[in-house]
Amino acid sequence: MKVAVCCRGVPVGTSMEFIHIDNGDIHYKDTDYYINECDAYALEAALSLKNLYGADITVFTLGPLRALEVLYFALAKGVDNVFRIDGETSLPEIVAYGLIPPLKEIAPQLVLVGAQSDDWMGGEVGIYLSQSLDMGLAFAVIEIGELKDRNIRIKKEIGGGRKLEVLLTLPAVLCVQSGIQPLRYLSMLKRKKARENPVKSWGKLNIEDAKQKISGMVTYAVKEVSLPSKEGHAEMIEGDRLQRARKILELISNAV
Repeated sequence: MKVAVCCRGVPVGTSMEFIHIDNGDIHYKDTDYYINECDAYALEAALSLKNLYGADITVFTLGPLRALEVLYFALAKGVDNVFRIDGETSLPEIVAYGLIPPLKEIAPQLVLVGAQSDDWMGGEVGIYLSQSLDMGLAFAVIEIGELKDRNIRIKKEIGGGRKLEVLLTLPAVLCVQSGIQPLRYLSMLKRKKARENPVKSWGKLNIEDAKQKISGMVTYAVKEVSLPSKEGHAEMIEGDRLQRARKILELISNAV
């Protein structure tokens, strides 16, 4: 059973001076990258499949050299293969476009991605992949059950605190929710040793060429990123309960 995991590198501790916009795309300068939170849970879920069913795990990331940290993390966790597609973009449809060629070549029965990215706050990559690869799709997966040659049993969130159990035909894409299972501790020694392994490259993504070939590119573009404006302030109300109640009543009356 071949399982592919698509992991994204997101900036660590960035601030506004490190962010710049390039043709509607958000880029980050001089920042370290770490694995996206939901992708870390997708990776952990894949490793559980390796332990239970002997699945062969290949991890892909699309990003600049800084994104190698994501692959070293995956190697330290115990995956079988890792590849980096060279390119830098936050646009989910272009990220998916860059992942499609290697996924088609290795032809996994199962593709795991995080349900959401920390930087873009979107969850479109898995959806794009399922459509382009003609695979089934389950979004917001919170539990992976029995895996067989032709299907997999999962549970997913459907809103309002409700869950749905689904028997999904393979091949399929699972968009994994954070918290699907506890993340195992990874020692610094394992991380250091993982950096000694060479990382294979799967070529370079031509972003402008991708924009021309992708059908269904989003019609909006990011023009500016800024901190929220400060339009109010917090006021601590002191005194005993009666004094606080009177003050709150006064503030409400003045606001009406």
